[in-house]
Amino acid sequence: MIRTVLPCRPSLRLRLWLGALGLSVLTLSGAGLAVFGLTATERRAQEALAAQTRLEAWSSLSTRISEWMLSRMLQGGASTAGAGAIETALARLEALTAADVAAAPDEAEASRRAADIRHVARMKSFFSQMRALAPETPAGQAGIAFHLTHAPAVITSRIEHETRRRDLALKGLEALRRPLRFGMAAFAVAAPLLLLLLWRGTLRPLFDGLRRVAREAPNLSGAEGFAALDRHDELGLMFARMRQASRRIARRRARLERDLADLESLVEARTTELTAANSRLSAIDAARRRFFADVSHELRTPLTVIMGEAELGAMTADPDLRQSFHTITSRAERLFRRIEDLLRIARSESGELELSLRDVPLPEALEAARGDVAPLLSRASVTVSAEVPAGLRVRADPDWLRQIFAGIFENSVKFAGKDAQIRITAQISEGRVRVQICDSGKGPQPPAEAPLFDRHIRSASPGVSGFGIGLALARWAAREFGGDLRRLALPEGFGLELELTAATEGKDGPYSAD
Repeated sequence: MIRTVLPCRPSLRLRLWLGALGLSVLTLSGAGLAVFGLTATERRAQEALAAQTRLEAWSSLSTRISEWMLSRMLQGGASTAGAGAIETALARLEALTAADVAAAPDEAEASRRAADIRHVARMKSFFSQMRALAPETPAGQAGIAFHLTHAPAVITSRIEHETRRRDLALKGLEALRRPLRFGMAAFAVAAPLLLLLLWRGTLRPLFDGLRRVAREAPNLSGAEGFAALDRHDELGLMFARMRQASRRIARRRARLERDLADLESLVEARTTELTAANSRLSAIDAARRRFFADVSHELRTPLTVIMGEAELGAMTADPDLRQSFHTITSRAERLFRRIEDLLRIARSESGELELSLRDVPLPEALEAARGDVAPLLSRASVTVSAEVPAGLRVRADPDWLRQIFAGIFENSVKFAGKDAQIRITAQISEGRVRVQICDSGKGPQPPAEAPLFDRHIRSASPGVSGFGIGLALARWAAREFGGDLRRLALPEGFGLELELTAATEGKDGPYSAD
């Protein structure tokens, strides 16, 4: 495998730092050159201006002295005109010379310039002596001759000296101008070159890479992936990491697509199974409704015959036989109502029985239930005693309330045995009626750990038959009334408590015991 080795290049960070450093150095150098040029130019210009000022002052002094001496000689020494101007010129020269000494860059130059003060002092001495001498005397004439010999030479030497200093300062300005021009030209060339180098070496590759990132960004999660960048710097590293991220995203996307396909297949399979299960449930529900309708239809025909025969038998003159036929008719009517319930369930969309609640007189419901099971109570010699307030009414379905009491009485006969006693008490409190039904037997004995009110839980007592539905059905009806059916904890015997809602006054009609 042949691997291409790319040339090692400085990192983007290093190149940016170097570019920033170069620009900083160039900027600081340009600023330093400008400051140096301005300072040096200002110093030399001030030196040239000061030298020119002193030159003019010496020239002015020479003119003033010449005019004063000419006037003095013409007027025979009596004229004093121009003496003040000479003193002013000397004072100005002294001040300019002192300022020149103070502006010296070092002590050696200051000492050299301080020698110029002696020339000013010498001229002051000459002027003082000339003023003190009379021009018409031999001493005055000798002084004038001495001044004419020495004073012009001093002034001329100072004028030549200041001229040389002025010319030297101007030459210094000219000499300084050339390197400044060269330096500024160098900076004018170096700055664009450095910017061009920074652009070509750092900024343009960086901007190209960023534009490529923006162009390739939509492909980060696409199937084609993220393109590679052959660069050994931070930008190349970023592209490599983004390429790795693109590959990871592509792998995860492929996994997600596979999982999504599996999930869709699973959902489709479960939907098919659910559709089949719903079809089976619909078929089962239709079969249930047909069964209830068929059973109800098949039972109504013989039951109608039984009811008709019982009504004919009740026309006999024998009272005991007539009472028996009345009992048969009552039970047949009760069974007929159960068949009607089956038909209502078959026609119901919910498949549930809807009860008809109304205000029911509790004493009459108890008496009707006791009449339904009177033959059973009589054969077992079971007595029923009730302590129920007269006129007490509850909210319930009258037929189902009657069936609850009848079922409880049948259980008492079944489990309490002969000569048992059933005691019924009723109390009302805060709109709730609690009916307690107790007997002297042990009651149903369900298997261990089995609740008493569960469906199809049969008693474990020997010799007792049944399907284990009666108490469960009674509790269901009580809860449909808005109440409940519970077992009482008694030290002896067996008891149940039926809780119902007390009825409001003046509702519904009288209770029918049929």
